[in-house]
Amino acid sequence: MFRTRSAASDMQNQSSADLQREYDLISRERDGGHNALSAINTQNDIARELERRES
Repeated sequence: MFRTRSAASDMQNQSSADLQREYDLISRERDGGHNALSAINTQNDIARELERRES
């Protein structure tokens, strides 16, 4: 999964619960050995967005 700048900004339109589910799904995939750089970047983007919402 590769997110462009506009796709990352689309995260702002998703609920926190949806973002958390996506984050958890990527975690499970990574635990299974799928460690694509794009997945790591997406997970980082989600974490930043969730942190921004908590501020």
